[in-house]
Amino acid sequence: MDKDLAGQTAVVSGGADAPAAAKADPALLTPPPAPIVKDLTPEQQKQAFFLQGFFLVRQAQWASIATELDLSDEEVTALLDGMRAALKNETPKFKAEEIIPGAEKMIGERVAGKAKRWAAQNDAFLAKIDADKDFTKTASGLRYKILAAGTDPKPTAASTVKCLYTGKTVDGKVFDSTSGRGNVPAEFPLNGVIPAWTEAVPKIGKGGKILLIAPAAIAYGENGQGPIPPNSVLEFEVELVEIVK
Repeated sequence: MDKDLAGQTAVVSGGADAPAAAKADPALLTPPPAPIVKDLTPEQQKQAFFLQGFFLVRQAQWASIATELDLSDEEVTALLDGMRAALKNETPKFKAEEIIPGAEKMIGERVAGKAKRWAAQNDAFLAKIDADKDFTKTASGLRYKILAAGTDPKPTAASTVKCLYTGKTVDGKVFDSTSGRGNVPAEFPLNGVIPAWTEAVPKIGKGGKILLIAPAAIAYGENGQGPIPPNSVLEFEVELVEIVK
């Protein structure tokens, strides 16, 4: 170990071998007082448990069940009733073994049916884009249309950039947008995002805008992510605000 570094270690640790003048001041080792936390009001206590449930569902991505199975409001209520019963350590008021085989069949059919309809919707969307001569298709399957070229130089796949963007699924639902976060540009390395972005964003310069269509293979693939269903074609409108030096 470097001698100077060893001396610094002794000072920080206040070890027995350290010179008396170099020992750490005990006052500096005293932890700061804990912040005073006020007790919650009865209404805030309810809100605290609401947040517990909210974050549990978000973290486990249980919310995707409602989308995957096309649950109605009545079915969502039944789902929550089952969760409530489990939390209270209650048992079902019916013979579960009598319906489990039928339930598995119903859910399997729901999932397969939704996947089939979603695939058809994605295919129809791509066909519409491919009929639009303003879009360019690349070897990866990316479709893009440059709305504004921006200035030179352009970023590379290794650049870090700041962008404003909106992402939609083919049914027009916005799943992510900087407009929902105060319109503050998002900063990220282009080699750390989905392949469609890595390929598309370097086609514009600062101030440029691009509309890109990303098939699942160069987006979130067979598994999807969060609100994005599996095997989704995605549409992004991206404005390149800055290339980070």
